[in-house]
Amino acid sequence: MPPSENKRRDWAGLGDGLAGTIADRVLAHDVADYLRFRAVCGPWRRCCADPRAHGGLDRRFHPRRWLMLREPRERIDAPNRRRFLNSSTGECIQVHLPELHNQEVLALTSEGLLVVLDWPRSTEVRLLNPLTRHLTQLPPLTALVSHQGNDGLLFTAAFDTHFPAWGSGVLSDDSTVVLSFNRLNILGMAKPGDGHWTVLKFRNPLRTASSMVAGRFYCATIDGVMVLEDQPPRLELAARLPMPVSPMADTVHLMNSAGELLLVHRRFSRHHDNNNMANRRYDVYRLDLGAGTLCRVDSFGGGGHALFIGMYCSLSRCLPRSSLLAPLEVTAST
Repeated sequence: MPPSENKRRDWAGLGDGLAGTIADRVLAHDVADYLRFRAVCGPWRRCCADPRAHGGLDRRFHPRRWLMLREPRERIDAPNRRRFLNSSTGECIQVHLPELHNQEVLALTSEGLLVVLDWPRSTEVRLLNPLTRHLTQLPPLTALVSHQGNDGLLFTAAFDTHFPAWGSGVLSDDSTVVLSFNRLNILGMAKPGDGHWTVLKFRNPLRTASSMVAGRFYCATIDGVMVLEDQPPRLELAARLPMPVSPMADTVHLMNSAGELLLVHRRFSRHHDNNNMANRRYDVYRLDLGAGTLCRVDSFGGGGHALFIGMYCSLSRCLPRSSLLAPLEVTAST
């Protein structure tokens, strides 16, 4: 017999060095694959770090490629089961999360974490990694929801239809969490162990969705694109808007596109369709942070991007090359 037929490979005996190197490379790509690697056998599990033994803000273990799908309660088979979509591969998985029992999800962060609220029993907030199931305790929302008479925020929040705190995330210091309530023009900043949130109020008549890019928080106001600075906590102007924006008819959307900040201006076109209905037009700008300007983007060329734009959240995702037929033009009327 050939040697391959009478001798089995001892995959469990790869050795800590080789298995550890493989584990590090798998983790750099996707924490979900890393958890699958750890589940293969005891020797492989012992050669690599346990995600739950590290802090919940350790970026190595964040499921940044995974998005929790928002589904109506009546369409969820089990109350603690949620579906997650891999935005890079299109893979969809179901995860059982008993930590979500009788909880509401305030936000899905740019790192793939869930901001979980113990509502209506209390205003306790925790940060949940849905794949490692690591929980990080944060201060209660008391200071935020009582700020200048905003006590009704949680009573009117439509948890079934959107994330009330979309645009929240972890700052680049890997220790500060930002909660963004766009409807109230309020930001909260806190670290695990803090007793309360630091509250920032800003003026913003625009209908907009904020965004986290490379550990920095951005929002769009009538003055322009603002960036959060934390020493001391304040919003600074990153770039002025190069176009007029109507607070009543237009919307402005910020999104992370491969580490760059995009701004999409959704407005009415002067042209009408065959039914004499005004068309919407989408103009896209890229932030040049060094120059402090917003530069118009006419096409993404052959790179392939899909922009998902909503009232409460916006996303930019690269498309597989196999699905590309032509460069995506971003200035066409729809």
